[in-house]
Amino acid sequence: MPDLIEFNVGGQYFATTFDTIAFDKNCILYSWYIERKGQAHLNRDRKGRNFIDRDPSSFGIILNYLRLQTSKQLWEVCLPKDPDRLALLTQESEYFRLPKLRDQAISLLRKCTSTENGDNLEEYVNELGRSIRIKEERNGKINEENIKEEGNNN
Repeated sequence: MPDLIEFNVGGQYFATTFDTIAFDKNCILYSWYIERKGQAHLNRDRKGRNFIDRDPSSFGIILNYLRLQTSKQLWEVCLPKDPDRLALLTQESEYFRLPKLRDQAISLLRKCTSTENGDNLEEYVNELGRSIRIKEERNGKINEENIKEEGNNN
């Protein structure tokens, strides 16, 4: 049986395997629990679970994303259809350092612009994209592929 890791995220309990969180080496979960073997994690709940003060519904999606990636399945099916949840997922996937998940959530948000509040949503998505680009530029992570892809979307 694979080694399990337990989380308390925003008061909700989650369990997964170390293999799942080891899938994406850029993910902050990999850094916290694989590279540092949990030594750097600050908080545990009363039952010894790793406490993360983040949104539990988004964390469940993030774990499903990692699980589906690990098993080479279609991970896009785990994304919510609700624009508010997608918007929150963009923030959470940014926090957990999962740019592929973040970008797919943003793409789906753009498709939601035909809704009643489409103008406000499109403005939000565009601002979110700008702030992410600025952050990536500061970190030196913008590459020619990102710029080409963005040019094709406009």
